[in-house]
Amino acid sequence: MKLNRCMSILLGLSFMLCACSSSSSVDLIAKKDYAHALIELLTLAEKGDPQAQYNVGLIYSNGWGVPQDYIKAARWFRKAADNGNAEAQFNLGIMYYKGMGINRDYVEAARWFTESASLGFVKSQSNAGFMYYKGLGVQQDYVQAEKWYRKAGQQGDLEAQRRLGNIYYHGKGLTQNFEEAAYWYRKAAEQGSIDAQVNLGDMYYQGQGVKKDYQEAIRWYKVASVQGNAHAQCSLGNIYLNGEGVQQDFGEAAYWYRMAAEQGNSQAQGYLGYFYDHGLGIPQDLTEAAKWYRLAADQGDAVIQFNLGLMYSKGLGVPQNYEEAAKWFQKAAEQGYDKALYNLGLLYSKGNGVPLDYMQAYLCFQLAAEQGIQHAAVYLDVMANQLTPSQIAEAKEMAKAWKESAGTAN
Repeated sequence: MKLNRCMSILLGLSFMLCACSSSSSVDLIAKKDYAHALIELLTLAEKGDPQAQYNVGLIYSNGWGVPQDYIKAARWFRKAADNGNAEAQFNLGIMYYKGMGINRDYVEAARWFTESASLGFVKSQSNAGFMYYKGLGVQQDYVQAEKWYRKAGQQGDLEAQRRLGNIYYHGKGLTQNFEEAAYWYRKAAEQGSIDAQVNLGDMYYQGQGVKKDYQEAIRWYKVASVQGNAHAQCSLGNIYLNGEGVQQDFGEAAYWYRMAAEQGNSQAQGYLGYFYDHGLGIPQDLTEAAKWYRLAADQGDAVIQFNLGLMYSKGLGVPQNYEEAAKWFQKAAEQGYDKALYNLGLLYSKGNGVPLDYMQAYLCFQLAAEQGIQHAAVYLDVMANQLTPSQIAEAKEMAKAWKESAGTAN
C-alpha cells in the first residue's frame, strides 16, 4: 500500500519523506479525506503491514488531517523500519539526526541510514556517505564515505555526485584524483548543481583532470553565472580582462565584475573600483572607484586598502584626508604590502595624518626597502640622519620582530 510522493525537507543531508500507493487510501488522500484514509491505514498497520505503518508515520509527520505529531510519526516509522521498509528506515534516520519526536542520536541515525542504504535506497546511501565522511555516529571513514556516495551517485543523486567530486578533488582520505573529480562534477553539473558547475569551470580553466579549455570553462561559468554565482561571474571578468580564449574586452569584464561585486565578491569589487579608477571599459569615475575600493578594502584586500589610502592621500574621488589615508595604509601594511609600508613611512616622516615619528618612518622604509621599493632605501638614509644610533638599532629590532609575526602580501 503506497501514497503519492510528497514532502521534501532538505538538511545538509537530504531529508525526503516519500511514499506511493495504489489502494483506496490513495483516493482518500487525493480527496484530502485524511480521516478515513488514516482509519484504513491504521487497520492494516496494526496488522503489521510495513507500507501502511510507513504511511501512517507519513500522515503524522506531515500533519495531514491530524495535528502534526513527530512522536507518533517516529513510532510508526520504527515499526515499518523494523519490518524492513527502506523509506521508513531513511525517515527514522532523519528523525534521529534532527531530534524530531525522539532524542537526537547520531549513532541511531547512522544505523538506520546504513540499513536503508543496504537495501538500495539512494537518499540513505547519500546520507550514509555523509555520516562516514563527517564521523557522525560512526568512526570517520573516508573509504566508506566514498563507497556510499558512489552507490548514490551511480543512481543519479546530485548531492552525492558533487560530494564525490569534492572528495577526489581534495584527496581527503583518498588518493587525489582530478580525473575522477571532474567526472563526478560533470555528473552533478549536468543536473544543475551550481557548485559543481563552478568547480568544473575551474578545472577546465586550470587544466585539472581535463584538457585545459577556456571555452568549456566559459560555458560552465556562464551557466553558473546566470544563476547568480559570484565566483563564476568574477571568473568570467578575469577571463575577459586577460583575453583568455576570447578577445580581451574590458567592457565585458566590467559587466561580469559588476554582477559579482554587487553580491559582495571582494575581488570583483576591487577590480570594478580599478576599472572606474582608470576608465577601463566604463567611463572614469573616481567617486565610484572609491566606493568600490572601500567595499573591497573592508573585506581585507591589502592591495585595495592601499589604493583607497592613495585616493584619500591625494583627494581623488574623496576629500583629501591624511588620517583616512593612514588608516588604510596601516591595514595594508599590517599584511606586509610593500607600497603601503612605503606610503605609511612617508606619512610618519611628515606627520601627515599620524604623529611625526622618524623611528616609525624608518621602520616602514626598511621593511619596504627589503621588499624592493627603491625609493624607500633613499628615505631610509634620510631618516637615519634624524635618529641616534640606538634609535636606529631599536627600529631594526622592531622590523625584525615585525617580520617574524607578519606575512607579506603580494
